[in-house]
Amino acid sequence: MQLKLSSRSSPKWRHKYHQDPATICSAVNYTLQNISPRLASTWAVNAITTAIRKRQVVHRLYLGASSLGDAGCVRLFEFLASPAGLHCRDSLTELFLTKNEIGAQGLLAVAAFLRGNTVLRELCLSGNPLTTDPDVIAEFASALNSSRLCTLQILHCSTLGDSFAQVFLPQLATPYLRELDLSAINMTQAIVPTLADYVRSSRCRLERLQCNANSLTLSGACKIVRAIEENCSLRSVRLDDLHIDDHAAAAAAAAVDRTIGWQGCNRALSAVLERNSVYTARVRDESLALLRYSRALFLRSRTGGAKNGHTFASLSRSSRSSQSFDAPSPFFDLPAELQQEIISYLAPSLSHQQRMRIIYFAADITTLFPADTQSNEIRGRTKQREALVKTGRGLRSHSQQGQPFEGTWRPPMWWKCRCSTELRPSCRCLRRWKRERRDIWLTQVACDTYEHVV
Repeated sequence: MQLKLSSRSSPKWRHKYHQDPATICSAVNYTLQNISPRLASTWAVNAITTAIRKRQVVHRLYLGASSLGDAGCVRLFEFLASPAGLHCRDSLTELFLTKNEIGAQGLLAVAAFLRGNTVLRELCLSGNPLTTDPDVIAEFASALNSSRLCTLQILHCSTLGDSFAQVFLPQLATPYLRELDLSAINMTQAIVPTLADYVRSSRCRLERLQCNANSLTLSGACKIVRAIEENCSLRSVRLDDLHIDDHAAAAAAAAVDRTIGWQGCNRALSAVLERNSVYTARVRDESLALLRYSRALFLRSRTGGAKNGHTFASLSRSSRSSQSFDAPSPFFDLPAELQQEIISYLAPSLSHQQRMRIIYFAADITTLFPADTQSNEIRGRTKQREALVKTGRGLRSHSQQGQPFEGTWRPPMWWKCRCSTELRPSCRCLRRWKRERRDIWLTQVACDTYEHVV
């Protein structure tokens, strides 16, 4: 008896990435549900690790309903941390562990995998009991804050309730998280103040938030919308199916009032989200443009950016007196205050602090050479890397050569496109790699969203 794991599953069960050789999908084997959980977990982990060993590059692990349990989850991540599974860890960008009966021990194993992980972008833990233990939740939030995870899905986990959110949200502070789905986890109106405090705080850099199918009530949803008015990053919010009180629904007049109230709340939310979309696009475009101008003006061979407490005035003097092939621009003959005023017209949507962060980054010559490339070479990861970048599209069978990857796979920093000049404009991986590098840089200099001028 075996658990079938393949990137090409049977016609009865096909995943949208079933033709991607860098994806490992689990075809649900219902026979495992009729044996002991411990034995099913062992078989599942053995099948998964065997499939990983057979592939040089693994981008996605779709392991829904694989009967892992806590023990299997711990074994899986121990394997990924071992030398035999390190190639998978270094290229894995999407991990789905839906409906695997993962509890506290499994969540701790996930946290250990997440800590310091700069490659994983999407994690799904939906349909698992997880835990309401504050210590375990705090460890998971801490690990999440140290990673570059972009999407986290924890939905259909009815055992979590307010206890999970009350510990998790106040400790969530990662600037890289863009999508958070907490739908159908049995949250009530009691969690509304905590959720409102999070979305209005500077810790929230989300672009998409979903809290559907929770008992937040209409008044609670309106409070959340008012808090979102102070947020400048959210561009998509879903608060559907609020589980409105049945007794109130019995009165027709109350139902009409609720409908009118929700329509007004929804209009206000739509206006805020539209405002955020416009501001965010403007800030990001101006940030990238200012980086180009600043590189040309401030980057000099002996300039070290804003390190050791340097100010803009000292940076300007250093750029003026630095020795390089090109003479310093007459721009530096102007007073420092006038220089900053001119720069503000180049990026009017940015705050002064955002403009200074971009200038300091642009003036630092060390930012031209990512340290990650050298460290990865030292750790001897060139074999798997060469296999991945050989065509710019990963490992494929002969019949699949020339077909770009489908989906939303985000290549790691060490990825390099080896497509021919003619094929590069149509390489989806290359476009996603550029977009990923751009988004990471915008997050690092805190220019990924509009910043209120204080």
